[in-house]
Amino acid sequence: MRVAFWAPLFCMVVTCVTGALIPEAEVKIEVLQKPFICQRKTKWGDMMLVHYEGYLEKDGSMFHSTHKHNNGQPMWFTLGIKEAIKGWDKGLKDMCVGEKRQLTIPPSLAYGKEGKGKIPPESTLIFNIDLLEIRSGPRSHESFQQMDLNDDWKLSKDEISNLTAVTPTSDGTSSCDLPERTQPSTLFILCWPIF
Repeated sequence: MRVAFWAPLFCMVVTCVTGALIPEAEVKIEVLQKPFICQRKTKWGDMMLVHYEGYLEKDGSMFHSTHKHNNGQPMWFTLGIKEAIKGWDKGLKDMCVGEKRQLTIPPSLAYGKEGKGKIPPESTLIFNIDLLEIRSGPRSHESFQQMDLNDDWKLSKDEISNLTAVTPTSDGTSSCDLPERTQPSTLFILCWPIF
């Protein structure tokens, strides 16, 4: 009797504590066209020039197209900095110029419960995306990603204090001790003399 009572209770507590009830949503990626030669793949912080069409999965209706709604002009965006929906950040990494992908993005990685404009709440979206050009993004994006140790897109006091420790030297000046993850380009932001 005791085992019959405690075993299910124990399982519920362990499941709740480990967060095993809800798996993370995934983007379905289908490569429609891939170039024969790929000299560079997209990575976090890269700027991407794309043409795209967006459709609602439930009825196939188009809600946006750079070909039709953007004066026929492609759009620039930066990968991995939440400039677009989360599904784009997940689905467009490691893409080559000339590649075409179809992304099927669940609501939790798109516009969720709120929806946006022509997109109703809880909509699964389908995007056909053509990558036209890749450029290195601004160094500030890389610097921020190096500082944001827990990837929550916020800098806590701990992250800032862990990033650099200014220590006095024997000659009365100060030096800056930087962790391995920090690039020299962030020095001008983080290290300054203490008078």
